[in-house]
Amino acid sequence: MKKLTISFFLGFLTFSIIGSVAAFLFYLPEFAALHNAYPSAVNENPEPVSGILLGIIQLIVLVVLLDKLKIDSIKNGAVLGAVFSGLLWLMIDLQMVSLTSIFNYDFLVVDVVISTVLGLIGGAVIAWSQKKYS
Repeated sequence: MKKLTISFFLGFLTFSIIGSVAAFLFYLPEFAALHNAYPSAVNENPEPVSGILLGIIQLIVLVVLLDKLKIDSIKNGAVLGAVFSGLLWLMIDLQMVSLTSIFNYDFLVVDVVISTVLGLIGGAVIAWSQKKYS
């Protein structure tokens, strides 16, 4: 349990740092533009509670996956993290593109790349911590 708790907190720190950088460089300006174009459909600022819960759920699943699959090398953690996060957000973004006229494939590509990099680094950190603290 100790390794899962430490892995979660190190993953949370990693996701928070990378997510904050991505938010300031891409997501916040993108959502401000979407809000200007669709003010009744897109919030000016993202609602933080649902965003944080979403990240925590994604992180818990990644921590448990790495543990259950016994992935404890940095390389394999990075690969699983990248594939998991990239595919997760590809599915979500494809759904949003198919259902709305707000999101487009340009947004999808950037979001999936950012999510894949986040998962790659987060997966590496989580795998490293699970091996170190097991």
